[in-house]
Amino acid sequence: ALLRESGVPLENAVEGGGRTPVHVAVDGRFAGVIFIADTLRPGAKEALAALKATGVKRIVMLTGDNAATAQVVAAALGVDEVRADLMPEDKVAAIAELQGQGHRVAMVGDGVNDAPALAKADVGIAMGGGGTQAALEAADIALMTDDLAKIVAARAIARRAFRTVQENLFVGVGVVHVLGITAALLGWIGPIQAAILHLGPDVLVRQFGEAAARAHRERIAPQPQASNAERRA
Repeated sequence: ALLRESGVPLENAVEGGGRTPVHVAVDGRFAGVIFIADTLRPGAKEALAALKATGVKRIVMLTGDNAATAQVVAAALGVDEVRADLMPEDKVAAIAELQGQGHRVAMVGDGVNDAPALAKADVGIAMGGGGTQAALEAADIALMTDDLAKIVAARAIARRAFRTVQENLFVGVGVVHVLGITAALLGWIGPIQAAILHLGPDVLVRQFGEAAARAHRERIAPQPQASNAERRA
């Protein structure tokens, strides 16, 4: 598009065949095409499969790349839907469309072009290892590595934390304020039993929180490094 705007004829321009074509001009004359092919992040396909296994219903690729290249990458990853040739405002519109369909949308990105869509999504997740400052500031969550498996871990931690909050509310409000007050008013329990009933749920709440924290530590704990002998084996 830039070369056409500059009046450079592109009669000999070709498509990338699954690669990104970068058209080159020298002194206003078309000189040739450089083809660029992205390599998939290690573990990307497995990470997307793991997300689906946890209940993510639909994975959509939003990219500014051309459709042919995007389709090749999407096929390798197992993506459900591809929207290519997008400008930043098109990504925002795509997020809004999905939200209008009743979906809760999490957007993952790392570039300047992703920042508006990260801000628009219900949850914006920036890949911080190689991400731009604009993406990090626009996102709700910043992962400090480029490992997509961390998204799966973050989702699992968030769901566990939310379940813990629900359990704590049920125990704290349900047992103390409903069961305890009712029993005391009806004379079923005395002051000592009421005190125990009041303090008991606090212990349970603490145990629930410690269990969630322990699960979090186990999930993010670094794996032991193999010894030189083990690596040679």
